Amino acid sequence: MLSQSQADYYTCAAMPYPIYTSTGAFYSETPSPSSSTSSQYSESPSPQDYSFPVGSIPAYYTVPPAYQPYLVQPQTIQQPPPPLASIAALPTAGHASNISRPCPTKSSRKIQIPHPYARLFAKKDEVKRRKIWNHALEKSIFTPYELSTIGAPQRRMVYISSLEAHIDRLHTQLLQLDFWPVDFAELEPFKGLNSKTAKSMVAGLQHDASVSKLKLLELERANGDLKRALENFPSEI
Repeated sequence: MLSQSQADYYTCAAMPYPIYTSTGAFYSETPSPSSSTSSQYSESPSPQDYSFPVGSIPAYYTVPPAYQPYLVQPQTIQQPPPPLASIAALPTAGHASNISRPCPTKSSRKIQIPHPYARLFAKKDEVKRRKIWNHALEKSIFTPYELSTIGAPQRRMVYISSLEAHIDRLHTQLLQLDFWPVDFAELEPFKGLNSKTAKSMVAGLQHDASVSKLKLLELERANGDLKRALENFPSEI
């Protein structure tokens, strides 16, 4: 049979770690070899110091809480929001599930015809270039040697003066035949004009004539395109 103190000692020894009633119990001075008293070389607690009443636990000893298993919460995977195209394709209440764009009717079709003078207006934005002198007619006046030795400015002056002399001879022949395209009364305002003034007037008339010719060509082209478009366009039902 064990005594009460021995039973309390083994009860405390069954714990996972010893319970000390005082701090610094194992810190003691080194005993001298000459001393024979146990209190002089050790202050270690005796087994009786661990004893405490059965059924009572000291205040500084806390009972660990009961084991509670950790429940893993299932993670919810967030789905990305659907694209706008799929949302628009979903059927709505009170509407048809298949929504399609209405086909254009024949009356809503339009024929795209550009302006007749569109290309002429676009040419105005281009850089004005100097007209290249045409040397083809000079071969009837100058010889190959003169064309190679005389410069272009001098040849141009000779060419214009010879052309004016040729026009004067033609007018003289018409007067001798009593035939003239313009009445002399209409030519009275233009008497005494300088040659440069006459040249500028002729150049202006030539430019106006070329612009009018281009406009006529553009109108003919636009009319032809419109005619072909109307032939291919279906008739209204």
